[in-house]
Amino acid sequence: MGKRVDRFGNAFAPTLSYARGRILASTEDDFRKLQHAWSIVRERGPEQIFIFTGLDHSLPMEPEDLRWADDEIAPALYFDRLKALALDHLGGSPGRHDVMVFNRLTGATLATHLTLVKPGDVIIGVSASHSHPSVIRAAAHAGARFTDTAGRDEFTKALEREPNVALVDLTRLAVTYELLPVEAIRAIVKLAHDKGALVYVDDAGGARVGPASFDH
Repeated sequence: MGKRVDRFGNAFAPTLSYARGRILASTEDDFRKLQHAWSIVRERGPEQIFIFTGLDHSLPMEPEDLRWADDEIAPALYFDRLKALALDHLGGSPGRHDVMVFNRLTGATLATHLTLVKPGDVIIGVSASHSHPSVIRAAAHAGARFTDTAGRDEFTKALEREPNVALVDLTRLAVTYELLPVEAIRAIVKLAHDKGALVYVDDAGGARVGPASFDH
């Protein structure tokens, strides 16, 4: 079976759902592209930049908000409240569950895989189309064998083939913005738990889009 190529003859990049061309041929090229974009932002000024992605990544803060932004004082003031709110939102039990805060999901994904997965373990990814590269790379970094699947039926077949699955990486909203139906999500979680596998949910986009637009 030959390499997948796009309609221009460029080979699909490893762990990505698209091919690279000659201009942006590597991650290093991607970073240089960002640096060039940042130089334009600096030149024109941030007030002249408009973001139309629909994703708000900003965190506007006033000086008063930063008064107790210290890694010793802030947890003393806010950790218990944060844990209570998070477990209430996620349906956890204080005596059994806990929370940890990361500033981006990539860090949480890597930490989760390094904690829950041993070298040689089997991980199955499932989404509407394909898992995010950060999930695939985290599995590789942990030394796991990763199988990616699209949809409940493909996931079920992969789960039946594998006698021992340590972890299931579930993505509600794929990078293609295709959404797993909530019924499929419930079925996948039950199948995974019945198999004795833990479930990690990569819900970076789905946590907003699912409840706001699709009544999840």
